[in-house]
Amino acid sequence: MPKKIQTPMEVELKLIALNNPLLAFEEQVLPLLDGQVEVSKKTLKNQYFDTPEQLLRQNKMGLRVRSTNDVHEQTLKMKGTTVGGLHQRPEFNLPLATANVDIRLFDNEIWPVTFDINQIQNSLGPLFTTHFHRTTYRINDAEGNDFEVVFDVGEVATDKDQHPINEIELELIKGKPNALFSLANIIAQHCDVRVNNLTKAAYGYALVSGKALQPKKMAYVLPIVRNASTEQAFESAVAYALQHWQHNQTVYVETYRLQALTEMVRSIRLLLQVFSLYLPVLQCKELLELHRDLIKFLQKLQWQDEIHAIRYLRSRKGPFSKRLNKDSALMSYLQGRKEGLLNAHAPQDIIFSKQSASIQLKTAALLLNRPWRESAHGFDAPVLEHAHGWLSQGWQTLLQAMPNKTMQAPQYLSAQVILRQTLLNGFMLAGLFDEGREGFRAPWLDLAIGMEELNALALLQQILQETDLDDKTDLLKWTSDKTNALLNVMEMTRNVALNAEVYW
Repeated sequence: MPKKIQTPMEVELKLIALNNPLLAFEEQVLPLLDGQVEVSKKTLKNQYFDTPEQLLRQNKMGLRVRSTNDVHEQTLKMKGTTVGGLHQRPEFNLPLATANVDIRLFDNEIWPVTFDINQIQNSLGPLFTTHFHRTTYRINDAEGNDFEVVFDVGEVATDKDQHPINEIELELIKGKPNALFSLANIIAQHCDVRVNNLTKAAYGYALVSGKALQPKKMAYVLPIVRNASTEQAFESAVAYALQHWQHNQTVYVETYRLQALTEMVRSIRLLLQVFSLYLPVLQCKELLELHRDLIKFLQKLQWQDEIHAIRYLRSRKGPFSKRLNKDSALMSYLQGRKEGLLNAHAPQDIIFSKQSASIQLKTAALLLNRPWRESAHGFDAPVLEHAHGWLSQGWQTLLQAMPNKTMQAPQYLSAQVILRQTLLNGFMLAGLFDEGREGFRAPWLDLAIGMEELNALALLQQILQETDLDDKTDLLKWTSDKTNALLNVMEMTRNVALNAEVYW
């Protein structure tokens, strides 16, 4: 029997720094660390390779040759997991005599059986480079953990474009992954950082494609197997919310797309609802504290609802474009109001805030440590045992907020939070049920969109009452007519929703 090769696993946390964090790290973080510290500096040049059809990328692999001072090494990184900024993936390294890549030197057992290694070798070509200056702090702490804190400053580049690198990597050499989170939290308290779920290679492939990173919308429902335990369902929902948060915060920082900001807030609200739903079952101090911290953090983002409403009003493809886009004075005012909100609340500062990084790191550590196992019972019970009760309870709360009588705009808007929470519960649990969920959820999702449009019209009415635009009277009448028409449609939709068969 052939000897099974040992797969070396890379375990690291990635942070992106807003400014140069080295000085703050040396002056404020290092003195707090108890242990031995060694510092080294070098310049690294990396060339990434793939086939013309990007076969390695398709198989979640990354191939590079790293050179420093005429010393060369090729590295193959395989598909792994990324949760909350903690990257765990197999990594294989081999020394090279020159900077020429040769994947035939790797052990054959690491490759998929469908790979023709010789053919792939012959079709490999350079795609992009990552050249940067690296400062490494090798730390052996008093508890026996051995890890590296690496500061990389440079750029990812193709022949046509480049992207800056200002990254902090915390890699575990030996010890407990929790030590990485503890150190990352200390760094986040003294340096402006955000947790990063993208690798340098991911930025490189984005440059090669010539396409900017795009905002991601939430899926229709969370994929979940019917026999999932309560713990598994909770962890899937948390991991999804974290991934969605980190992707869209990255897109916003890179592109300033307001859609990314909206999706980021949605993912944070999802995470809060995950905590709220599962806290009674997975009771533990860490989850309770995170729940409290997230409520406070979301208060800093409530203004984003007005940004979202302004996007509705200014959209060239939205439900109000036919009338509102013709009014240049209104469009100009809305643009100024939007820019004023962004300047006043500084979303980039929020993204790079201590509070944001701390919540994400503590949430990822929560998934790693599973502290509820020490105090809670029933975490391994099927989530299906809770799902029926949770969905029914949310349904009853929604019915109380939307009684079977005519509702006006204020009543709809006051029920918006309850509907959002109920739909998020459905997002987390509807995947357990194959039949009937679309017919039940669709009208409620339509109502949620209707409430967003009502929010936009309510904002427009407020703006018109506060300003003296030339066609104010005409616009106020149009807003009133549009609101009444929307309410008529929403009432019909609500009637369909109230009479739909539950799916659980």
